[in-house]
Amino acid sequence: MNALTLLPTLTAYQCNDCQTLTQRSPMACAYCLGRRFSPVLVTASGTLASWTTIRKPPMRFKAEGIYHVGVFDLDNGMRISGRLLHEATDQTGDRVQAVAIADTASDIPIFKVTSHG
Repeated sequence: MNALTLLPTLTAYQCNDCQTLTQRSPMACAYCLGRRFSPVLVTASGTLASWTTIRKPPMRFKAEGIYHVGVFDLDNGMRISGRLLHEATDQTGDRVQAVAIADTASDIPIFKVTSHG
């Protein structure tokens, strides 16, 4: 596997009208219907809320074969989804950190468990 680098922050998008944070830049805010957003940096650590294994990926990811996706509760209160570098000992509630994988470009956040419990 390529080398991993822990990321201290991720980019989220904040509604300029109501300050709501979202993982991706939407067309309209789900809470106030505002249409102006600003990129903001948020903590890239949190806990693993849930995960699943994708055994039959969509065509976009077919070449990758089986992979894991998770739901993560970031330390700032945001709940986001992304890839999970899953290991057999991973459990919900484990601490996670976003990572960058050398020689891999992705617009989907990737997380790894850093400590159990």
